[in-house]
Amino acid sequence: MGMLDAVADRIGRGETVEFRPTGDSMVPLIRSRQRVRVAPVDPALVEPGDIVLARVSGTVYLHLVSAVDTPRRRVQISNNRGRVNGWTGHDRVLGICLAVDDVLRPGAAAKVRRPRARTAGAGRLGSARLDLLPLGVEHAPEMALVLGDPVLHEFIGGAPLTADALRERYARLAAGSADPAVVWCNWVLRLRGDGPLVGTVQATVTPARDTAELAWVIGTPWQGRGFATEAARTVTAWLADLPTGLLIAHVHPDHHASAAVAAACGFAPTPHREDGEIRWEHRPPAAPAT
Repeated sequence: MGMLDAVADRIGRGETVEFRPTGDSMVPLIRSRQRVRVAPVDPALVEPGDIVLARVSGTVYLHLVSAVDTPRRRVQISNNRGRVNGWTGHDRVLGICLAVDDVLRPGAAAKVRRPRARTAGAGRLGSARLDLLPLGVEHAPEMALVLGDPVLHEFIGGAPLTADALRERYARLAAGSADPAVVWCNWVLRLRGDGPLVGTVQATVTPARDTAELAWVIGTPWQGRGFATEAARTVTAWLADLPTGLLIAHVHPDHHASAAVAAACGFAPTPHREDGEIRWEHRPPAAPAT
């Protein structure tokens, strides 16, 4: 592993790193062995002229952003001598150079990725009409009835599962992701006052990327009452407080009710499609400084 790979690992863990890169491809912006300070970056904020630590085709560079492609969530990386390294996705833009020999880079500090709370799992949440309870195997028998309408799966895919099949699925979900970089947060939705279960909401959180993907489903008998919006808003606010920088949802283009839920929670559709679904995004406002 080279020096820049080791630096990239540290920045990926949220550290701000000082080091002395070698080479002359960034002269006069950075000369060989000058001390640089690099912090985790919000890649959506970078602009041409920023110096970033990014991985392009498997190689880590401390080079310039020479162009941005916002719709496709990627940037072009080049050195300071006219050589283009290539395009790379936002998920591979790791850090931004804040200073060279203690001389600050203008505007760089405003693009540092804000600190994130560690997400150990999903605790109990509540809204005006709903209790959001951490999903467990004990919920499987009742949820098999809630999710038992085949029409419900027209947009979410799959088919109704038996209580035993759901029990196995919920055991896997409750055990958590096998990938330590991903946190699964799953809740069942119960009407307050010991009411019935009416649906689920989930968030797949990736702290290193500062993202979370949301999904929700409400049983057919309880649809049209605003429960999905209420639950999704509750989880969206919880994620914003962690904080989480970018929230994502995927909605089938014909699922107008789910699109309305996403819009009510502050999401907006993007041009991206994944498996026939539209990618919606919401970037919660940064918390005020204290």
